[in-house]
Amino acid sequence: MLGCSLYPIVNNDKMKKIIKKTSPKPIKVDKAPKVDKISKTVKNTDNSDIIKTKSTVPSKTIFQKISDQRKNAIEDVVKELVNEEAIPIVLYLIGRTKVSEFVLAQDLNLEIHKARNLLYRLLEHNVLYFHRKKDKIKGWYICYWDFNEKIIPFQLEKIKSQKLVKLKERLEKESSSMFYMCKSACTRMDFEKSMEFNFKCPECGELMDEQNNSRTLEFLKERITELDKDLKAYDK
Repeated sequence: MLGCSLYPIVNNDKMKKIIKKTSPKPIKVDKAPKVDKISKTVKNTDNSDIIKTKSTVPSKTIFQKISDQRKNAIEDVVKELVNEEAIPIVLYLIGRTKVSEFVLAQDLNLEIHKARNLLYRLLEHNVLYFHRKKDKIKGWYICYWDFNEKIIPFQLEKIKSQKLVKLKERLEKESSSMFYMCKSACTRMDFEKSMEFNFKCPECGELMDEQNNSRTLEFLKERITELDKDLKAYDK
């Protein structure tokens, strides 16, 4: 008995046409956006708006080589008057003139608002100065900054003079008063203040004992001598 198939025999060419008609259409996938390696700009292939992305790679900023003494003086002044974050701004401006705040912010990888805040704080102490110029195309004003290095010796002398006054006041108080402290060193009080708390620490409740402040006195005297020496060098 000859075997028979349950399915009708179909011509190969006819079968190909059926498969082609019934096969699902391929899904169109959008092309990945092209990235400009130089400008770090992402551009859509359909010519839509350009999307700028912030680069995480810091720019290669060239700082002018200066002597350690000069650098230390600048860093000390800026740290005392503003903070450590402002130091790179001042060092960056050495050897440069009329630097745009936008260029400065870009080279130092700073947000423009952060850069402006530090720039204006330095301006308050005359460490920097600027002039404004109107952009002819965009219409807004841009500040161009310069470093006023001539002010550094005067500011440094002023800072050291103020420190000297405070240290002398501290030395006088340390020499003329008795101080008390608990074993955990929670707080330190002079005799009058300790009496108000019955010589018990307000933090831990332990009894406070008189502190030997001979090391404190020695340190204060050394710092006063150093500052006196530095200030006399400015008078020469």
